[in-house]
Amino acid sequence: MEEEEPSFHPVDGDLRRWAGFIIGTGIYDGGVFEIEIILPRKFPYEPPKVIWKTNIWHPNIFQKNVCVNILGKDWLPTMSMAGVVETLRNLLNYPNPNSPLNTEAARQMNRNLEEFSKTAKEYVKKYATWDRLKK
Repeated sequence: MEEEEPSFHPVDGDLRRWAGFIIGTGIYDGGVFEIEIILPRKFPYEPPKVIWKTNIWHPNIFQKNVCVNILGKDWLPTMSMAGVVETLRNLLNYPNPNSPLNTEAARQMNRNLEEFSKTAKEYVKKYATWDRLKK
């Protein structure tokens, strides 16, 4: 299995439900993050729902939800599945503590970036491994 590029596939042949993973970079380097993307009936006129299945210490990802404007008010019908996946990859590199879902992570990121990075890396080691993905 390629361990660098994201990989997604339809769930049980359902082209509206996609499951896969993204490999972390930056402070999430080497982490394997399981994600499900659900396309609404009106896709691409409505944004998909993203379910982040792997525990992560991140200001914009909390309890399986993802907060990024492109999946809400800034969604455009020209966006593709590849664009959604790339947005999620970029969110790992550029967390936005000013628009948090996880206020604790955002607070820690703003007050002590070194401690935030340490906690994020601990989550990667504990939750975001190939072994956990295969279970």
